[in-house]
Amino acid sequence: MVVFFPADAWAAWNIQRLGGRDYLPLSQVAAFYQMRMVPRGDRGVSLVSEGRRMDFARGAREARIDGVKHWLSFPVMYFAGQFYVSRMDLSKSIDPVVRPHRIPVLQPLRTVVLDPGHGGHDRGAVNRYGFEKNYSLDLSRRIRPYLQEAGYRVVITRSRDQFIPLEGRPAIASRLGEGTIFVSIHFNSSGQPGSRATGFEIFTLTPRGAPNSHDSFLTRRSFSAETGHRMDHASQALATSIYHAMLGRVPMFDRGVKRARFAVLRRATTPAVLVENGFMSNPLEARKIHSAAWRERVAESIALGIIEFGGLTKTRKMPKLIAQYRRDGEPLPAGTEFEYRPLAGIGAAVHSGLPQARGWRGLLPVPLREEMPPFRLEFEPPGWVQLETWAATAEDARSMMVNEQVTIMKQGEWPEPVPPFPGLQGWRSLLPPRGLDRGFILFPPSGGPLAEGVANGDAEPAAIVEISGGAL
Repeated sequence: MVVFFPADAWAAWNIQRLGGRDYLPLSQVAAFYQMRMVPRGDRGVSLVSEGRRMDFARGAREARIDGVKHWLSFPVMYFAGQFYVSRMDLSKSIDPVVRPHRIPVLQPLRTVVLDPGHGGHDRGAVNRYGFEKNYSLDLSRRIRPYLQEAGYRVVITRSRDQFIPLEGRPAIASRLGEGTIFVSIHFNSSGQPGSRATGFEIFTLTPRGAPNSHDSFLTRRSFSAETGHRMDHASQALATSIYHAMLGRVPMFDRGVKRARFAVLRRATTPAVLVENGFMSNPLEARKIHSAAWRERVAESIALGIIEFGGLTKTRKMPKLIAQYRRDGEPLPAGTEFEYRPLAGIGAAVHSGLPQARGWRGLLPVPLREEMPPFRLEFEPPGWVQLETWAATAEDARSMMVNEQVTIMKQGEWPEPVPPFPGLQGWRSLLPPRGLDRGFILFPPSGGPLAEGVANGDAEPAAIVEISGGAL
């Protein structure tokens, strides 16, 4: 059954308070975007128009928009025979994808900051072929010439194997001013042994007042105002443009456009995304990632998505969709066609004679604020905002330290890294219990004469290996 709506169907939004949040009926969303609604019983509903389609499932946070999976902030609700989508998702997820040309803060794109993830002591994910830090740098270098050929200035946060603090990466884009975007390049890995996790995914900053895509709960941190929130809509449009190009040209599983509060996204003052280009922990995908030809294809696809976003910022031209890339692109490699699922069942456009519509926000009975009101405890202690800021700073510091600690703790993991001193074995056994010159306890004393620094009764003190400046 196909449902059509009269011209005045969306004249007054029917806002329902469900689960403590504002929800809007998908029937009115369909009318506003001049789409047909195709119900699937009480399991879900599809909104369809010429060349475009949105699929929603009851109780799910995953929606498929124009053939690409998008993670919603809150699940789709079914109430009194109608499907509802949260007001936040309409504002932050759906509208920037359906009407990116209406985003008000878009500045003509001039500079692209590519951020190869990890570096230095932070190896990132590891497999039998190599380290994530090397692959991300190689992929960034491959993206650069395509963008330069299109006339964009390209800045890479690191051009060699060095570690850059998380907060320093988006700061590079911030210093370059308006007309700049930030694209962080990574490869994925599953922490579960034997996992077959696979595919592409791309992240933007989680909206204020919403959980991350991988979370099903809200915390105090969910309501913190971050610097990157002022670019929520532009970042969503950038992520969608890149992701359509990637999936349209490279046969990979679609894990979706997701939300997270990564430090490089929170601290960004420009449109910012983080791209996960496949799983190094998946044996089949690891071979693809190790292929230079495959990485070149991915690099070209990411560059094309950025170029399409650049066209949006300059001429308000809609970026290409996944179906257009698949229709106009190169032939797919043999045996990969099953991973591509073109849009099906898209009908003709619905011309309902709607008058020129003003923005949907103005149609709401109450003003739709871009941000949720700040969350407050019933008895909020003085200085809580400052404490919250310190907590965020500490979280960033821990995120930088953990990678280094994990790297040190896992030096024995395969592939074995080259030891810095091949001829030195078991140097810790040469140190007394108090090791360093300032009395740092290297390991708990075992008791007896050794605990006092004497090797054998009245014998001479045990030999001490001096360490200065952190080197042997």
